[in-house]
Amino acid sequence: SVGSALTVTPPSYHGENRSEGSEAVPDVHNVFISHRHEDDALVSDLKSLLADRNVAIRDSSITSETPNNANNEAYIKSTILAPNINWAGKVIVIITPDTKNHQWVDWEIEYAEKQGKEIIGVWAPGSEGCDVPEPLEQHADSIVSWDADRIVGALEGNQKWEQPDGTPRTPQFVNRVGC
Repeated sequence: SVGSALTVTPPSYHGENRSEGSEAVPDVHNVFISHRHEDDALVSDLKSLLADRNVAIRDSSITSETPNNANNEAYIKSTILAPNINWAGKVIVIITPDTKNHQWVDWEIEYAEKQGKEIIGVWAPGSEGCDVPEPLEQHADSIVSWDADRIVGALEGNQKWEQPDGTPRTPQFVNRVGC
């Protein structure tokens, strides 16, 4: 999830899908979408999927549309990723066959958990049979299929544990401790 040009902080609020003159006001969710940069197209696909359900995603993640030029790992974490995750109310992790063991996705999940963020895993299309990143397995509040209603439900706090095809999977019990 680290791109190739400097991002602006506070994060740009791209992805607002508000229609001019529309009577229905969308539900707006401020999220950080954790993903591999090779999966940037899935970020747009996810926003489009949810826009069809009148849900607008204000996304602070780093994509090819909002890349960064940084190459210092500590700088990327403290100055780019951490503020964007802190701004977000929730973190969505797009699960693909190559998400497991991706150092940046793992760090984003672990950081989000330390900040008390709700973490939602979303299986990407074609992800059947792939492994869930270990930090997501340990810290997710929900893992749902690529289905707008299920994703919206997870954003609204309905905890579900699903396989990529939407069938139930064994839930992980998350022990969160408040301060």
